[in-house]
Amino acid sequence: MALHLISIHHAEHGLDAVESVTPAVPGLGRRVVDAADTVHGAVVLATCNRVEVYVDADEPTHEVADLVRHSLGITAGFVPMTVREDTAALQHLFDVGAGLDSMVVGEREIAGQLRRALREAHEDGLATGLLTETIEQALRTSRKVSHLTRLAATGRSVVSVGLDLLRRDWPSSRVLLIGTGAYAGAVVADLRSRGFADLTVYSGSGRAHAFVASHPGTRDAGADLLEAVASADVVVSCRGLGAPILGRDDLADVMARRGGAEIALVDLAVARDIDQTVAAVPGVVLLDLPTIQRHVPDASHREMGRARRLVDDGVRDLVGRLRGREMDPVVVALRDTVNEMVADEVARLPQGRPVTGDEAAHALRRLAARLVHVPSVRARKAANEGRIDAYLTALNELWGLEPQVRPVLRNLELEPGDHLLDADEQGAIVPPDTLDCDTCPITGLRLSDLGEPRRLEAL
Repeated sequence: MALHLISIHHAEHGLDAVESVTPAVPGLGRRVVDAADTVHGAVVLATCNRVEVYVDADEPTHEVADLVRHSLGITAGFVPMTVREDTAALQHLFDVGAGLDSMVVGEREIAGQLRRALREAHEDGLATGLLTETIEQALRTSRKVSHLTRLAATGRSVVSVGLDLLRRDWPSSRVLLIGTGAYAGAVVADLRSRGFADLTVYSGSGRAHAFVASHPGTRDAGADLLEAVASADVVVSCRGLGAPILGRDDLADVMARRGGAEIALVDLAVARDIDQTVAAVPGVVLLDLPTIQRHVPDASHREMGRARRLVDDGVRDLVGRLRGREMDPVVVALRDTVNEMVADEVARLPQGRPVTGDEAAHALRRLAARLVHVPSVRARKAANEGRIDAYLTALNELWGLEPQVRPVLRNLELEPGDHLLDADEQGAIVPPDTLDCDTCPITGLRLSDLGEPRRLEAL
């Protein structure tokens, strides 16, 4: 089991690379999981400036990257990718959730997008325990960053930066929103904070009615897109379905209907909703993601430092818990061994009548003897083999005991030339499966005297 991250990212590869793979995102997680039996789960995070696939798989990371590339339907070498594994993938995930890796540092929308990506993976049966635990911990850390720093106030969302550039009187502006996806909700929330008075919503798939019902203060723009555009002062598009919905001829028609009155278009889709050539139409102002990216403000160095410490603490905490899970099979084996010993002693008790105090005490003493038999035998063997310190360390870890060793003679080291053991016998380790034949150094009993050791190998 390993965590792999395959990423196409605006800062590392440019928005063009992100745009080129965006049309293949629907169903990507399922295609990756179905590509190999060793792939257990996948969560796909696709935003306006990144496509990232978090994969739980036994494959080497470069092979997982090949699976993702194939699932995207792209030829090797034509689209750059960044590949991360395990702790490097965790660090990046936590940075993403906290807004430290966003186009606008400190933005909060990314946490919601990450939460939705995990929920969709659960709905599709693609979210493993590893993916769920890591993403949920990243989201908890994100909330800490939001509550304990001013980074969210310092950093603005892509939506906010784009709308800020228009410098408009929003209560008197007529706004058209194209699209009803997750990002459309962020647009409505930002416009609401600016006090919008007139916001219509257009959806080519007929979803505007349901969106309007869940977003008070908005209304359906109807089925005629060009008429809705002509009636607006500002058009914000976040449809992002892979092909422009407005072209140069469309805007020429719109401007004729408007009598040449200026209109502002804000295209927030990675796979552009608005053809770049519309900017050549007189009276049209076009803002797209590359333009917005150039105007992103810098975050405070102090707040960045605080956020970085919280993120690093979150990663360390998760790594510690994941390391602890590596011992789960050991804990299970230990519990099974003890439970079988208890069950064996219970079966030895008289049936059909109350157990006397002496019988209960005898059973408990026998159980205690069985529990300490193997550690006692191995203590003597550790001393014989010169491993006293290692044994005492292990005993302290298991039982919290710090017993003192009692020297028998002042010096038990052999002088050179002394041969009390044959060469083949020196340093020999007695196999664990012979322990039932050895006698306890204190009681003189064998394990077979105490009952059948059915799970001795677990110790």
